[in-house]
Amino acid sequence: MRRTSRRARRSSPLNLPTAFDLFTPSKEIVLNNLWIFGPLYAVPLIFWIHSWIWSPLPNQHVQWWHHSGSFSSGWPGGPLPTYATFTLIGFSLLWLLLIVVLGTVAQIMSQAAQLQGAEGKTLDFGNLWRVVKQLGWRLLGLYIVIGLVVLVGLILFIVPGLIMIRRYFLAPFVMIDKKTGIRESMDLSAELSKQNTGSIWGIIGVMFLIGLVNIIPIVGGLASFALGSLYSVAPALRYLQLEKIKQLA
Repeated sequence: MRRTSRRARRSSPLNLPTAFDLFTPSKEIVLNNLWIFGPLYAVPLIFWIHSWIWSPLPNQHVQWWHHSGSFSSGWPGGPLPTYATFTLIGFSLLWLLLIVVLGTVAQIMSQAAQLQGAEGKTLDFGNLWRVVKQLGWRLLGLYIVIGLVVLVGLILFIVPGLIMIRRYFLAPFVMIDKKTGIRESMDLSAELSKQNTGSIWGIIGVMFLIGLVNIIPIVGGLASFALGSLYSVAPALRYLQLEKIKQLA
């Protein structure tokens, strides 16, 4: 009997698995390469723990450095800041710089590892570091541009900002895979996501649900971090699937 349905067969590469179906293959890739993903994901975890430790308790008064008596009278006319104040300010700025630098490097290496793991390649810190040296500044520029575009869209009408998230969701993987520039990476990401917008929204939706686990007291943050880490390769898997569909088309 002649096939009349336009829907892709289950075995066809055009029939993409659901976002939830990607959890298992993503988890297996992360666990099989835990010696790579573990240290990389430990960087944001350490920053999160530091932020949590220094966060004030609810309904508790906390004496922060900018509330110190050295600034209470204001400048000019007030007492000069103490060396301890300068030391604390300097340490805060140094810590912020450390977060930006290490966080960006870890982000780039993580996404490179996710893509290489999704492709079935053997992961190695040397190869990941070469990606940072080759594309580090370009990827940083891409992160900044996408962040600004999404922020402006969210501020203006909200919906355009959400659409920008979907359009440029795969841009980092495009750049790492094809060594393209910022504009071309964003354009190719938009083209890929347009092929099957639901497949991208599904990934974003699952990541949003994982983030909601944070509302659970005490253990919610760690549980959300663990689930997010295990699901982290899903966007790279989706990128490769959409790339395959594009080539077949």
